Amino acid sequence: MKFLTLLVITTLLTGLSSCRTNPVKTSVKKTRKVKATKQNETKIYILQKKTENSDFNYSKLDSIDRNIDTLNVKKLMPIFEPISGHYNYYQFLSTYIELAFNPDGPAFLMDFHDILIIKTDNEHKIIDAYQYTLEWSEAPLQYDMFKSSINNISLKNNMDINELKFIRTYDDWTEDNKELDESGIIKLK
Repeated sequence: MKFLTLLVITTLLTGLSSCRTNPVKTSVKKTRKVKATKQNETKIYILQKKTENSDFNYSKLDSIDRNIDTLNVKKLMPIFEPISGHYNYYQFLSTYIELAFNPDGPAFLMDFHDILIIKTDNEHKIIDAYQYTLEWSEAPLQYDMFKSSINNISLKNNMDINELKFIRTYDDWTEDNKELDESGIIKLK
């Protein structure tokens, strides 16, 4: 009887420990400011963070409008942060100069920031990716959220984001503007 009890307890503990997710492990984290590309230049997506044992927080990504109370870049950033999981997570930032809308006067040049997050397996095959402009200031915010429609291609340095075939996640888009109409180069180093 003692042996059977010990066997059951050992089996349960082994099962529980194998189901456990390892904590998120950060292997790259940059804090330096990214130099802005000039208007009409190709955007450069610079690696800011790489983590292992990670995943996307889909509940926040898929409901961005319900996750913030004010339009503020600092409040948006946690939506794109990794959570514990079984994948590799990459976060890229593109800083670029573009014309900004000014309701009280003429348009002016301003720095904008596009965030790109990519999830891969251990062989660098892309499983999922999202792209978003952090300064997007019109509701619904979901309108500017783009999700990759392709997977199983390898993440590589100098990759063009067009290879990810981003599609707008907002339900009310029209067929003529569902795809991300921008290009940019991914820099892993």
